[in-house]
Amino acid sequence: MSKILASIKDLSEAKILIDTDIDIIDLKDPSKGALGRLEKNDIEIIVNFINKKKLTSSTVGDLPNDIELISENVDEVSSTNVDFIKIGVYDNSYIKTLCNIKSCKKLIAVFFADKFLPTKNEIAELKESGFSGIMVDTSNKKSGNLFNHVTHYQINNFITIAKSMNLLTGIAGSINKTHIDDIIKLNPNYMGFRGALCENNASRSSNITAENVNDIVKLVRNYKIISISA
Repeated sequence: MSKILASIKDLSEAKILIDTDIDIIDLKDPSKGALGRLEKNDIEIIVNFINKKKLTSSTVGDLPNDIELISENVDEVSSTNVDFIKIGVYDNSYIKTLCNIKSCKKLIAVFFADKFLPTKNEIAELKESGFSGIMVDTSNKKSGNLFNHVTHYQINNFITIAKSMNLLTGIAGSINKTHIDDIIKLNPNYMGFRGALCENNASRSSNITAENVNDIVKLVRNYKIISISA
């Protein structure tokens, strides 16, 4: 069954999540874009607070296709204790660049449904270069949710191909509680939330609330219970 990833922007939000059933805490700065990066010092403070009680991931920023710049950011985040590093793939030309990125951490390539989805060969290239997983998200958070840009068939194909290569898979992209049923049926390893957890669901930069976190967790866990019972 799919696990839950929650994106946070600061230590106070980490404190809200630490004793919940959220499976992976993702670090990002939503004010800087889809994959906006936190400062290294902030990443270290948050990860040290979490202290391995949860898996953690961090973005490296919405970066241009520049191998030196991407490598620099990956290296900096790699020097922290995060478990996964997420790197954006904004067009096909990034594939070759990312295949030359190395890290001591597990690398996740993030594709954007409002830009393009990779071919089987492109996914294979990332796998062969050492990537641990792929995700699909949305780049423009004002352009609707994931399913406004791609079909369930396309997402299922994305997940099926990745899993056939033993890659981790994740789904995000302005998804909310109304999408949980469909996402669980697609069965990615992780489903990622930010806006749905915020006080103002329309503002990813507003603060996460414990009530919204618990609502999402209950919906996912209850679905599992119902599925098992059935």
